[in-house]
Amino acid sequence: MAERSSSTPLVFAHYLLIMQPIDGDYSKDIKLAKEAGIDAFAVNYGGWDVDWTQQEAQLNRFYKTAEQLHFRLFLSIDTTSVKDPSTIINLSNAYASSPAQLTMNGTLVLSSFQTDPPAWDWQTDVLDRINSHVLLLPGTLSDDAAALFSHDIPGAGPFTWVHPSATAVKEHSTDVALAAERDRTGKLWMAGIAPWFFTHLSSDKNWAHAQDDKIFIDRWASLLTLKPDFIEIVTWNDWSESSYIGPPGSSTPGTSDVYWASATHSAFRAMTKAFIKAFKAGRDSVIVDEADEGVYMFYRRQPAGAVGTSDSLPLPSDAESFKDKVFVVSLLSRPSEITLVSGDSAPVSWAAPAGLEKTSHTWGYGAQVLQARRGNKVIADKVGAAIVAQLDMYDGNVVAV
Repeated sequence: MAERSSSTPLVFAHYLLIMQPIDGDYSKDIKLAKEAGIDAFAVNYGGWDVDWTQQEAQLNRFYKTAEQLHFRLFLSIDTTSVKDPSTIINLSNAYASSPAQLTMNGTLVLSSFQTDPPAWDWQTDVLDRINSHVLLLPGTLSDDAAALFSHDIPGAGPFTWVHPSATAVKEHSTDVALAAERDRTGKLWMAGIAPWFFTHLSSDKNWAHAQDDKIFIDRWASLLTLKPDFIEIVTWNDWSESSYIGPPGSSTPGTSDVYWASATHSAFRAMTKAFIKAFKAGRDSVIVDEADEGVYMFYRRQPAGAVGTSDSLPLPSDAESFKDKVFVVSLLSRPSEITLVSGDSAPVSWAAPAGLEKTSHTWGYGAQVLQARRGNKVIADKVGAAIVAQLDMYDGNVVAV
């Protein structure tokens, strides 16, 4: 068992290898991740309709690029598609000596994405057969904190994903229990955090998330107080589930049906930098340097209950949790004046305090304009995509600028 360390907490981003950069160049994503303060990509190995020979070559190119840019990677095995444990063993042994491989105290880091436990035994079928000491952080959707931190479970500790359909209150309650078990057992805890969740692909993949606007900002604020050992952003580039902080259009979504994935989430990536700084400093809240301050907004482009005019699918599950609001997030070094003009609504102005603040505002149809000033200094001057009464196809993703 790997005991907890007093070393600096680390932040990772989940990177779907199957979502390839359009030009095959990983350097752009790596540079953006480094700018945000992200320490490594958890490379999701596997996916749907995988050409395994091709994916092995892509993984090799990813590691080579990361080596050149002095960035770190580690494998996150997608156990919904990887069925042979020898794949994990061979890949772990192949990249153990790479300068890009993330290690902790000389121990190779390995994780997984799994909706259910895999058919193999992690200890006897995988860990005992890798030629290196391994720090395993297996993924789970369970909310049973006591079971997840049992010493009978192989690995250094769990990687807990955002729980489907859990409200923000329920998610926080689960996190509190996980933190308590982590402290009691001395095992490690890697908490997952998602910027958004929405998909509208088919009758069996048509959902939103009950946490709505609280899924990212509020959860970051909560995790700063609970202090997991690691945080993994889920994800960098899963366009199909709207859970990305990478730039849309930078890689192929793998399906032409993901029409909602053109929406920018640049604000989520920009905000991440301030949260990561606070997390690594061990702070319970965000303290903003003037060089890092910014004011952002995020919102959906259509009402929650408006079915698309050409849409064959019903409203996604949990759409009733969506709020028809524009959410403004300020990260300020000193108090400042903010003005929001939401479409055809009257302008709204307020004095925002130093630090982190998130406010919600009734929206109006039309372009969204956000400005922030402190004296003569312009902190933000943004125009976001228009909100409309109805779209051709339902869109539960958000614009985040």
